[in-house]
Amino acid sequence: MDTLHRLAGVQEVKDSAPSSRPAGFPEPPPIPDDEPQLNHRASRASLPLNRQPSHKSFRSARSAHKNRSTENVAVPDHSVPGTARPSEETAHSADESESDEFPWGPTHPCFPHPNPHCSPDSEEYRATRVIRVRRDWLSSGDLYPQYANLYPEILDPVVSESDFRFLITNLNTRLEKAFNPFATRAWIDAALGVATGFIWDDMGFTGAKSGMKGIEQFLDKWNAQKAAKNQEVRLVQLRRTGFMALDFVIPDPGIDMALEPDIEEHGLGTEAG
Repeated sequence: MDTLHRLAGVQEVKDSAPSSRPAGFPEPPPIPDDEPQLNHRASRASLPLNRQPSHKSFRSARSAHKNRSTENVAVPDHSVPGTARPSEETAHSADESESDEFPWGPTHPCFPHPNPHCSPDSEEYRATRVIRVRRDWLSSGDLYPQYANLYPEILDPVVSESDFRFLITNLNTRLEKAFNPFATRAWIDAALGVATGFIWDDMGFTGAKSGMKGIEQFLDKWNAQKAAKNQEVRLVQLRRTGFMALDFVIPDPGIDMALEPDIEEHGLGTEAG
């Protein structure tokens, strides 16, 4: 074999031989011992610390804010360099990753949106907010709706994490069964629709229409169970949202919108000072 290599002009490369490396060739970087950790998708979305109070919560918390402003606040010792407040440092390290991934605003999973499912002049519009669970486009694309199994912690008082995951898992399973275009039932419904002049579709015998009725009954049953337990939360039917989101209607937590200018002029500047 060595003779054949010499005839072919092939030279065996040995890493241990110092002459095998060309002159002036840089040394390769060392191989790390530990493999980098892969970033997994978060399963919970918590409330960030930089959220801002709403119009309602600010008015209701004026007296509490005035009382807190009169209390003695410990001033950190700036004579020693490198000192910082322990509470701020701990909170920053705890929520740094979540704040970077989900900035507080309408795109945050815990952001309470105004309720679009009632009249803007009604009391329900002023007293309720909507927590919106978005579609998971990475699961099935646009073939059939699937919703993200990301638990918003703002639902914790009315919907537990186990109840939320049970709801999303069952809902996604029902949606896949009803709207998967490559399922056997879909091919049968298509053949029967062509054979009957689409009378099969008009009569509501297809798997998509019967499956949608089952999904609506499932959501109505979930709402009835929450109402029986006196829990102020309900689900909006998917037809009203165009299957683009799953909306939870909850009481206003008071952390949705930024402070308005008229509120700042009527007391925020004087009280904060």
